[in-house]
Amino acid sequence: VSVSPRLVEPLIALTIILVAAECALREKPEARVAVTFGFGLIHGLGFGSVLQRDLSLYKTDLVAPLLGFNVGVEIGQLLVVLPLFPLLVFLRRDERNYRRISRVVAAVVGLAAAWWFVQRIMELLSI
Repeated sequence: VSVSPRLVEPLIALTIILVAAECALREKPEARVAVTFGFGLIHGLGFGSVLQRDLSLYKTDLVAPLLGFNVGVEIGQLLVVLPLFPLLVFLRRDERNYRRISRVVAAVVGLAAAWWFVQRIMELLSI
């Protein structure tokens, strides 16, 4: 499936805004399988577009580059999460401060995604 990045990128930003808003506003954000699956599909369309457009990957020889790409994404996530994990464990000792900090982080991420969303919509509309 090939979808224009001009359409997918604003949708990716919108999913980030929605998750950040839920984390910032709900007392106990809940993981929902359907929402997670749907947002994952949207992000997957973005990754697929990059693989096709930038790496010229189409129907031939797809398995090794796709596997390498996914392993690289997972390793990248671990490189971000593993150093932060001890900090999160430490912050969890005081639930009130943890909640306050997590709301601030969610707000910053949401604002960054909103900026990205506005930029992509302006590009889409060629403003």
